[in-house]
Amino acid sequence: MTDSQYDDIRERIRSFRFFPIKGRKEMGDRFLQPWLICHVYASGNKGRGEMKRALKEIRRFFAQKELQNIRKDAGLDGDRIIEETILDSANVYLTICRDDDGFGKKLFGLMRMKADEKENKIIRDVYNGIIPLLARIDDFAERFAMMRAIDLACRSLYPQRLGDMKAWIDSIEDADLHAVFHAFEIPEEASES
Repeated sequence: MTDSQYDDIRERIRSFRFFPIKGRKEMGDRFLQPWLICHVYASGNKGRGEMKRALKEIRRFFAQKELQNIRKDAGLDGDRIIEETILDSANVYLTICRDDDGFGKKLFGLMRMKADEKENKIIRDVYNGIIPLLARIDDFAERFAMMRAIDLACRSLYPQRLGDMKAWIDSIEDADLHAVFHAFEIPEEASES
């Protein structure tokens, strides 16, 4: 793929991803949808029917004709470009969770969580909710990319908690699933504390 073809594909994925929101200056981000679906289904009932609905909705998102055409036109680079977009959207999603005052309320939504409580909630949501949900709904191509992306986004947002994240990843017994995640590089001072 030439540089101009790559730039064209990147522009098409950007045009697909971002859209104007009526009455607002900022743009909407379609790639937040899979994360929101995961959050909703990971937070709720984890029964078989819920897993099927989550899978159906995530598949529907990635099966959109425009997105599939972009992937096809990108050829061998299609999966890589989609994975880069998934990673960027995971970073955006977790940053929104961290920065949104409405996210992470307690006592029936009456009290805001302290920063450390919110941090714990986000990390729990990722490692006890979203990643296990994605591990259970195994019949879609972007599953591993999403698992890797949300893990990497959490690592970059909360580097001070790498030890906790590593412990969770190390607890995965399935070798194939464990291999999805990048190795941890924990700085010396972090591993000594």
